[in-house]
Amino acid sequence: MSDSDAELRSRVVTGAIAAYRAGDFHSVGHVEIARAADLDVDDVRRAYPIWDLLVVAVMDRWNNGSRRALWSVAERDGVVAYLRARLQAGLDEPSLVRLRIALLSAASTPGHPAEGWFRAQYDHSFEDITLGLSRDVVAGREPEGTSPRHAAEQLVALYEGLQLQALLRDDTEVIGGFDRAVARLRVGWRSSATV
Repeated sequence: MSDSDAELRSRVVTGAIAAYRAGDFHSVGHVEIARAADLDVDDVRRAYPIWDLLVVAVMDRWNNGSRRALWSVAERDGVVAYLRARLQAGLDEPSLVRLRIALLSAASTPGHPAEGWFRAQYDHSFEDITLGLSRDVVAGREPEGTSPRHAAEQLVALYEGLQLQALLRDDTEVIGGFDRAVARLRVGWRSSATV
């Protein structure tokens, strides 16, 4: 791929992110992306002849970029603080949350062209959280004896559930709900560690 091709693809992805910020996932197409990127529709199609590859490129830059940028929080303050920061980022950028949730069905649809990529990304993120929790137990940020795998399942379910509720319910208090639920989870982790 030449530099000009890479620049075009980057510009298309930037335009796609802008289009998704301005509109619903299902209403964004080649025309909206071309308008946001100040390109011709043919340029968008030339850069990404397969729609699913464009969506993967958007998610790789937008969602994974956010995830990577916030991982330093996990390293410094632990996984709970990291997921809390990601929840706050989702409140600040609800269009990314809407896009991510809309694409979760692709990850679970056998035969979808991007199924493997979405599943691999999801698995990688889950394993990062599990590994981070292992470090948190060793560092004393989480109770000794906590099962990192089980704690990761609970925290990811809480994180995703609160994001979904925030999109569908006007009275959801995402950060406060997360803090209250984590306090209860830690009580359970402590008690199971002493059993």
